[in-house]
Amino acid sequence: MQKRKIYLLLFVAVLGLTKVEAQTQDTLQLDVEQAEGLLLKNNLSILAERLSIDMADAEVIQAKVWPNPTLEVDEVNLWTADYQKKTGEQQPSLFGSDSFGRYRQISAQIEQVIETAGKRKKRVELAKVSAEMAQSYLEDFLLSLKTEFRKTIYSFQFHESYSTMLNRQLVSLENIVKAYQKQYDQGNVNKAELIRLQASLLSIKDELIEERKALNELNKELVVMLNLPANTRLSFGTTFNPDNEYQLPFNYTLEYLQEEALKHRPDVTISKLDIQRSQKELSYEKAMAVPDLAVSLGYDRGGNILQDFIGFGFSIDLPFFDRNKGNIKKAEFAVEQQNYVNENKLLEVREEVRKNFQNYLEAAHFFDDINTEYLEGLDKTMEAYTEYFKLQSINIITYMDFLESYIDTKQTILENQQEYLDDLEELKHSTGLEINTPQ
Repeated sequence: MQKRKIYLLLFVAVLGLTKVEAQTQDTLQLDVEQAEGLLLKNNLSILAERLSIDMADAEVIQAKVWPNPTLEVDEVNLWTADYQKKTGEQQPSLFGSDSFGRYRQISAQIEQVIETAGKRKKRVELAKVSAEMAQSYLEDFLLSLKTEFRKTIYSFQFHESYSTMLNRQLVSLENIVKAYQKQYDQGNVNKAELIRLQASLLSIKDELIEERKALNELNKELVVMLNLPANTRLSFGTTFNPDNEYQLPFNYTLEYLQEEALKHRPDVTISKLDIQRSQKELSYEKAMAVPDLAVSLGYDRGGNILQDFIGFGFSIDLPFFDRNKGNIKKAEFAVEQQNYVNENKLLEVREEVRKNFQNYLEAAHFFDDINTEYLEGLDKTMEAYTEYFKLQSINIITYMDFLESYIDTKQTILENQQEYLDDLEELKHSTGLEINTPQ
């Protein structure tokens, strides 16, 4: 019986170690660059969007295809009445038979439409523009997704760092509350001070719960974006370094950034391609005003003055009434409309770059007087205040005031770090340039 208990305990211990190991393995530590590599490789939305390019290429292939020829078989008599045999003209027999086919009549015609005015070529050009637009749509989608992804990581880092700070203060405050509870039980401190500490402890616990909920939500979003196994826990290193000079990693002017945005942004390219497409649609509609030519080759057995007659023919629409004027006019208005839309897009892009450039610089000014030394000094001062309070060198009011101020300050700094990085990502998005994140 004793051995069984020992074996059971060992089994439970091994099972517990296995679970701990599995949980450890499920926590994936990544930096932003590694995470972005996984995003581009695994994200299902990207994989789906890339198929749009293949679909557009397939449309180009389809646009190159000639119209199918038309085969028409007509005037086939399946049986012949006696009266028809008496009055009709006898034909040669078919398939080597003495009688089969002597009174069978049939006609067949094959017709091929030949498109005029370069319609097929213009249709191919239209499809090629659509294929270029599909590529630009993918680039625009990737640019937006990468921006959203990075900002989600920065938000995760903020909540992760803030949770770590809160948890550190929670542990410290819990030790103080336990010590105060013993002192209160011995009648050395008053109940008001103990209640004040307990209230602060509950407040930090509540805030920490909210932060962990936010982390769970962000973890879910990132796992879906990265297409990772369910229950994967993520963790990211610190992106923000306060020792950097918070300005653009280059000396480009606003005007240069605006011009680069007009060259690199996929949505600007799409706007220009919209103009090209509308122009090619106009050209195609003008070509549609020219009638197509249909040529045919026909065979007739028994329905003509000539036996086994083979003849050629053609047909063409006569453009007396429909000259496609309405569609041509509509296409002309579409070209004019797209020119206005493009002008508006260019103005919108310039203003967006200006706004994001100024927002980025404003966010950087917050850190003019903040560096690693300041942050380390802030943490050390908090630790010193905690020790002073434990030694009763300062009173509870002084300690609690500084604790609240410390938490507020750390939160403000972390929020501004996130805002700074978010503004940098918005600037990247608005210019279409890959600006290196300060390290």
